Amino acid sequence: KMVSGSTRVIQVTNIAPQATKDQMQTLFGYLGKIDDIRLYPTIRDVSCPVQSRICYVKYYDSATVNVAQHMTNTVFIDRALIVIPMQSGEIPDEHKALEMSSNGTLVPGLSTVEPRLPAHVVNSLEGVPPNQVIHTYDPKIAAAGLPPYPPLPAAYDSRKVEEIRRTLLVIDVGPLTQQQLIDHFCQAGEVNYLRFCDRDSDKLKYALVEMTDQE
Repeated sequence: KMVSGSTRVIQVTNIAPQATKDQMQTLFGYLGKIDDIRLYPTIRDVSCPVQSRICYVKYYDSATVNVAQHMTNTVFIDRALIVIPMQSGEIPDEHKALEMSSNGTLVPGLSTVEPRLPAHVVNSLEGVPPNQVIHTYDPKIAAAGLPPYPPLPAAYDSRKVEEIRRTLLVIDVGPLTQQQLIDHFCQAGEVNYLRFCDRDSDKLKYALVEMTDQE
């Protein structure tokens, strides 16, 4: 049985019907060397137009799968892509892939659905390997005049990025209790988790507040 994190295959859904295999090869080949790539349906039948296409990409290096997941929410042509790892480690044949698609089971082999940032929040990879970082752009934060999210290492998987992006760092909380902080931040939304922490470099007391939703 393949353990999570060692697969070399990703599944890309919500692809515009006019997308081509060459375009997908270029888009995902930038992240790492591709071993195999399939774009379904393979036949363009005018009499039977497709609503969207599904792409499977098999990389030579499983580490590229973590990086590729950050392409989720990237707008390609006119749709935000959804990228998930295929835990089976294999590319399904066209019949099976389209059957899963029609049944709505687009996440085979996953025990849980990957958490997703809201559609308006976009992750992008910047820099050249191995010095790439993940930048997350939230237009609501920008419109409010707040500083952008700090960059994260490209090797972080999508679950970790999503968790970090909905976690707040509160500096110098002083004598405030956990309950007081939770009560305060609950005014903005549901608090999922809170813990205190400190640093060797100063004597301030910090709190990490993980919200249930990024928004």
